[in-house]
Amino acid sequence: MEMKEKVLLGAAALLLISGCTTQSVVPVPHEVAACEVCVTPDASDRKVAYTATLNALRQKGFTVREVPAGATGDCTAVLTCQTVSRWDMANFTASIKYEWFENGKRLGSAKYHATNGLNFSKYINTEEKVNELLNRMLPGTPVLPTRYAE
Repeated sequence: MEMKEKVLLGAAALLLISGCTTQSVVPVPHEVAACEVCVTPDASDRKVAYTATLNALRQKGFTVREVPAGATGDCTAVLTCQTVSRWDMANFTASIKYEWFENGKRLGSAKYHATNGLNFSKYINTEEKVNELLNRMLPGTPVLPTRYAE
């Protein structure tokens, strides 16, 4: 094998195993009090992260009302939640995206994304990742257990 082939093979191997996860959180700029929150349904087929989100909101003291995306006009607080699950040796939560609105104004957001490939950090505990994102995005609410540090 020539040197050029070895370098290309090594670079390809690095790309294959160098997958990573990313996340970002913009917290609501004030302490959030428990209230009724309207949640727009997740469009994904596998509802693991969505169900964990509804459960976490209830544990934080919110009354959850699921409403269609176009029917949030009478809601003071709205959380949009979109998740994607994928298969790569096992099911995993590939992405979670939240947006928090109060009186029609977006005040907070959280995003988590895991790449494919030999990225073993994508195999997370979905419930604890949801807890982490909501803990960080919604200050002043009860802190739910998670092993994932900020």
